[in-house]
Amino acid sequence: QSDGTNGDSIVHDGATFTLNHSHLPNTDSDHAIHSKNSIHSNINSNNNKQSFFSACLLINDENPRLPEWIAYHYHTLPLRHLIVAIDPSSRSSPLPILERWETMTEMEFKIWNDVDFLPSVDKFGKDVRRGDKCDGNDGETDCLWHHRKRQRYFVKKCMADFKKRNKTWTLLTDVDEYVTFNHIKENDDPPLPLAMAPKGVPTLCDWKAKEYHSVDNVTGLVDMGVEVEGTITGLPNDVGHHNGTGNGDHISTGTLVTANYDYFQGTDGVAYGNVVTNRKGERYFLRDDFAFRDAVPMAQAPGAVPTLRDSHVNGTTLYAAIYNDYQGGNADGTRIEIETNWREPPMEWEDGSRTLLGGHLMIATDRRTFYVERERSLWPPHLSPAELMSVRRRLPRPPTTTSGSDEKSSSKAYSTILDVLESETRIFGEYAKETIGPCLSMPRLLYGSYENRTDDYAAASLVWADDNDRAATPDGFDELDFVTLRYRWHAVKEARANKFQKAMVDVSRLRMEAFDGEAENIHVPLRYHCRKDPPRYSTSYFRVNHYLDSFEAYSYRNDARSNKRQCRECYDQKGREATTSMDDDIRPWLKSFVESVGHEKAKKLLAGAGKFVRLS
Repeated sequence: QSDGTNGDSIVHDGATFTLNHSHLPNTDSDHAIHSKNSIHSNINSNNNKQSFFSACLLINDENPRLPEWIAYHYHTLPLRHLIVAIDPSSRSSPLPILERWETMTEMEFKIWNDVDFLPSVDKFGKDVRRGDKCDGNDGETDCLWHHRKRQRYFVKKCMADFKKRNKTWTLLTDVDEYVTFNHIKENDDPPLPLAMAPKGVPTLCDWKAKEYHSVDNVTGLVDMGVEVEGTITGLPNDVGHHNGTGNGDHISTGTLVTANYDYFQGTDGVAYGNVVTNRKGERYFLRDDFAFRDAVPMAQAPGAVPTLRDSHVNGTTLYAAIYNDYQGGNADGTRIEIETNWREPPMEWEDGSRTLLGGHLMIATDRRTFYVERERSLWPPHLSPAELMSVRRRLPRPPTTTSGSDEKSSSKAYSTILDVLESETRIFGEYAKETIGPCLSMPRLLYGSYENRTDDYAAASLVWADDNDRAATPDGFDELDFVTLRYRWHAVKEARANKFQKAMVDVSRLRMEAFDGEAENIHVPLRYHCRKDPPRYSTSYFRVNHYLDSFEAYSYRNDARSNKRQCRECYDQKGREATTSMDDDIRPWLKSFVESVGHEKAKKLLAGAGKFVRLS
């Protein structure tokens, strides 16, 4: 769950090794790494960036899931560096599993406890080191607050650790989530967002959706709806659209008409790149504010809006010289101070690329509007939806794995996530620093508990056709032990049931200061560099398969949400939301992994996968 964030008031134009258990000693997390890999860590910190993935993982009684999660990402990312933080209420330790992987493979790991990444108090003076003060049977709200605090501090501290060790791409997901290629599926792919407003349709910038529920006093019926608030631009000749509004005005659309009970689905859903319509028939284009934030600044101030030059932000105050202040009466060049919620983006990244300052309308806390003049340019522009679709068309297909094939053939053919990132970087050249990261937000897709073991592959959206590829489970393995093989039915793409996005971050491209404090939240780990609104499915390179798993697995954890996790009705409801479509894109990984490491080694590495041993 996300704990929510507050958006900035910016408007743009149109358009480490210790277990978190009392019987184990504490060690310094910045220097200690388990056994042989302390040497590796010191070497890596002085070498060039490593061509492997890193990951930050928070776990709680996850031993049955952990072998599959590690094996999958070891093979498909490729994951080689892992930091694990164990929840204080966890009844089991992942140490034997991690030591097995460290001994038998190139994987290195650290295990952290709370003192390794949590401050004693947060910036408000509240105690954030939970210890034994909270468990799943105590105050739910308080436990959840501690849970979220741990998440936010851990991901920042973990990314900082990888930054110090000269690592690059870092994955921030949970152990029930698997990153995979987001292949195009003609039968259930969501619509492509529009790149710009259709002719005659005004644009809403810096917009936010607001859902409401009201009860009719007469009928007692509940009215549910959604509306959007934002700043309107693109009106012809600054003529009022309705109620006398003009370009630059902050408006509300009123209740919107959508074709689905889930307000975010479909071409008329409340998502960037869509045109929405209210009950009056008035239409608005919802701009992708994240993409346009830097790439498309306003050339000049609209109408009578005063201009700010030589501006900078310190705390919550913006300092600037004001010009054309016809309403306020300040002489041109007068230095002024404005209270605002705006935060100035970083001026320069370590790779030398620059972010811009200016080119935006800014709303002060007193609701006055100013134009912040663009003084630095950002090059190049963002990618259009069509260009992003071209990336998806280039995504590699699963390997061909036949029973008679050479042991190494399919593993060599298995393209990794990092392969794609590096390939696209070569394609885009200098553009890649801006168009690929440093934070890639990925949509999630919920896979439910419905099982179809009839092998009715005609109903599946396969991206490969060879009959032999359908035998995705290698000899000696049981598909029921692996969520990525067992569960194939998922929710509607871009539906509310999939919830919030997850991210991967190239920590090498950010200053160390970016990892100070706590994250915005687990879904938006970096305030400026990661988008807040969910990324559109149809323009995302990768997606995160989120597995509900069996009720036995779902209720296994002893965490801050244990009350909900023991709720069978809640579980069943989630499962019903994920029975819409089926695909097998992810399933070939296991056969390819077994072929790449060898059958006996794979059996040892995956020992215990899917076996939920009763815990006291």
